[in-house]
Amino acid sequence: MQSAKHSPTSSTRYTSPAPDAVAHVTRVRAEHIPALASLLARAFDVDPAYRYLFPQPSRRIAGLTDFFARNLATHLPAACSHALVVAADAAATVTLRPPAGLHISALTMLRRGLLPFALAHGPAAVKRLFWLKDTYDALEREASHGQPHWYVHMMVVRPDLQGQGHGSRLLAQVLAQTSDRDPHVPTVLTTHLPENLVFYQRAGFVTAGQRTLTPPDGRPYTVWWMTQERAAGRTY
Repeated sequence: MQSAKHSPTSSTRYTSPAPDAVAHVTRVRAEHIPALASLLARAFDVDPAYRYLFPQPSRRIAGLTDFFARNLATHLPAACSHALVVAADAAATVTLRPPAGLHISALTMLRRGLLPFALAHGPAAVKRLFWLKDTYDALEREASHGQPHWYVHMMVVRPDLQGQGHGSRLLAQVLAQTSDRDPHVPTVLTTHLPENLVFYQRAGFVTAGQRTLTPPDGRPYTVWWMTQERAAGRTY
């Protein structure tokens, strides 16, 4: 459920880089995680799925920051999270989960993910998390027709750098790594904001479906799923 290119609603101030600042794409490293987790948290603060997961506004940013920091750390061994570094600062990120998924032991997930989450947010939040996971796992299967697929998620661009092509460049470079692999394996993503559809369409994705989700004790919201198929330009 983590795919977005939102503009944060926070009043956080950023120092814009010099016009000639060098930008490059690299694998996310441990030292990038605090800045990227903060960017993701402030971006996804407006996302209805994450507002459902963290319903209390006063605790949402802190909860999301910890949530994304743990997610990025979990993905580090797979080297599938990428950052755009501008003037030495990690200013954008996207994760491209491989078709084989992540190989994480149940003990690691419990110790580093579920248990700290439960202790911090309580059993009700765990129930919401499980509902979201089950729902979006099912959407992924539907979008990919149950076949192996790449999955784009946790995407954000620092607000002062949006509209300058940085997000498009980052996504294009990351997606290019799939071009020398099985061309019949699609790339899938989900998003909740209609303005994101245009961005991903420019990257070659096609809207494959949409649905209104109604979480237990939550507000209904719309989710779109999109696919990109490389073989002969075909899309599902």
